[in-house]
Amino acid sequence: LLPRLERFREKYPHISLRIQASLAITSMQQEGADLAIRMGKGDWEGTESHYLFSDQLIVVAAPTYNGGVLPRTPSEIAKSNIIFSMESWKAWCINAGLEREIVPGGLCINDSNLVLEAVRLGKGIALERRSLVQDALSRGELVQLTSFTAPYPWPYWLVSSQGAEQKNEAVLFKAWLDEEVTAWRQQTGAVEEKCARDGKP
Repeated sequence: LLPRLERFREKYPHISLRIQASLAITSMQQEGADLAIRMGKGDWEGTESHYLFSDQLIVVAAPTYNGGVLPRTPSEIAKSNIIFSMESWKAWCINAGLEREIVPGGLCINDSNLVLEAVRLGKGIALERRSLVQDALSRGELVQLTSFTAPYPWPYWLVSSQGAEQKNEAVLFKAWLDEEVTAWRQQTGAVEEKCARDGKP
């Protein structure tokens, strides 16, 4: 979201934005928030939830990892230097046809930003949400190693506090965010097509 907010500010310079990041689910009314982006089932009490998109888990690496000789098959990926995050490899291993699940070992980091920084430096490969790596893939900073993916269990929602849907600023932000999500989905489709064209398993 953050890299795209400048477009919203250019379009609506009269609207002030206050962004508050939190891993915990807090009361929007107590925080004085009109809107929130959350992952989950979309059933938070006292709010209105608008579905945005469902994410995927994909395997990524820097183009320079392993001297540029990148692992492409599931078995090669399983033998690679994996930087483990909070994401489980279980569903990905099933979809990729691996008999054994890849379990955490070696380097484990509980922050996706730090995981991706290590991956960019060529320290290993990682399984991460597409929404977090899409821009880096488009810039060529990271490479999707295989077309095998796994669904991320928690969709993204735009959540409105009571009465927020009647505020013009919230309505404009919701419409803008829907446009950005549509553009992101189109970009994602282009990357997936390129992955298939490259003949990656």
